[in-house]
Amino acid sequence: MYIKVAAHRGNILDYPENTMPAYKSAYEIGADMIELDLHMTKDGEIVLIHDGDLARTADVEGKIRELTLEEILRADVGIKRGEQFAGTRVPTLRQFCEFVASESDKMQFNFEFKDYFRDGEEWAKACADKIIETVDSYGLWERSFVNSFDGKLLQYVEEKYDGRFRLHGFYPYSILGDIRPEKLYCACLCKYQNSDGTPAFEGLVNPKKDFDALIAHGVRPWVGASIRTIEDMKRAAELGAELITSNEPAFMIAELEKAGLRGME
Repeated sequence: MYIKVAAHRGNILDYPENTMPAYKSAYEIGADMIELDLHMTKDGEIVLIHDGDLARTADVEGKIRELTLEEILRADVGIKRGEQFAGTRVPTLRQFCEFVASESDKMQFNFEFKDYFRDGEEWAKACADKIIETVDSYGLWERSFVNSFDGKLLQYVEEKYDGRFRLHGFYPYSILGDIRPEKLYCACLCKYQNSDGTPAFEGLVNPKKDFDALIAHGVRPWVGASIRTIEDMKRAAELGAELITSNEPAFMIAELEKAGLRGME
């Protein structure tokens, strides 16, 4: 058994999230995948940042879609993590692709599209098309995934591009909204509630029936960054998890190796 580890927004334990140092570190620690978030700027450029604004991670505020790339590149997204990271900038998708194209071809990429239909359908479509075009120009889609919490966006990508891409969704499927694509490649299992608002299950690992439901649909079960303990990691693997997205990827890799869960792909 070989459980893959995705570095969530890069190696964010040691570096500012969604920055080039965090992505470079993911290679150094031996992660199998980098998960990263994408938004489109006012002037149609794609940048790598989780939130739709700069307030949480940068030294300035402003919505990504209302700022030009030049304005965004002035922001410091390292200083809040410490003086040693001062001067770290928001990367562009093209900058990321240029870096990874020259590195190991074994690394995979989970591109999370963060501009949703509910915030403007035409904007979301334009952003998705620009991401796809850019990644395509570097020949990276064969080892990449299209990820979104927006089922309508995933359906748009599925239909416009004739099912070309491996789509990453979430389970329960209701997380994706009223519409989801016909075929998902994988889905991240998430915590959810019963109709009366009570937790549907104890702990952080979904019950066996959720893993079984995905497998029965031909969807590969993945688990997210809430899985942090050795016990939860082993339980998820026993139930069929093929990949763990982690905020502590080096720790997760080491513990999986100790448990004999990174033997053979």
